[in-house]
Amino acid sequence: MCIIVDANRLGALANRDDADAKPVRDWLARGGRIVYSTGGAYAREVGCRARDSLLTYDRAGKAKFVPAARFAADERGLRADAGLRSDDPHVLVLARAARVRLLYTGDRNLMADFRNKKFIDRPRGKIYSSAANAGLLTRSVCAAPAQRGG
Repeated sequence: MCIIVDANRLGALANRDDADAKPVRDWLARGGRIVYSTGGAYAREVGCRARDSLLTYDRAGKAKFVPAARFAADERGLRADAGLRSDDPHVLVLARAARVRLLYTGDRNLMADFRNKKFIDRPRGKIYSSAANAGLLTRSVCAAPAQRGG
């Protein structure tokens, strides 16, 4: 299984004292993968320190890169959708492009959008927001289709 980590939670993964991030770190050590892109608004939201953290996960085989070109048009279209509650259409289109249905975030509006059948469907999106959601983290293989450099 793969997970998308919202920019507001990337720093938590690097913080060894963050109890809510610990299950995600442990899951990554067991074979879970972060799916990310360096394009679009996601790249702008992710700071230098968090970007370095993502690249470290990538080098360790714990992350999968999805080229922004795969979802740029979808992101532009979703930005214009009046039903969108969050300012994170880039996260939604990354999930659609990579077929990832698990998101680690603390953003309530993004949670609502990610659970919205209109935006994420077949299967529906699930949210990891705290250690109480550790049951969402499974050992199944991440099948995100993209490789770095594309």
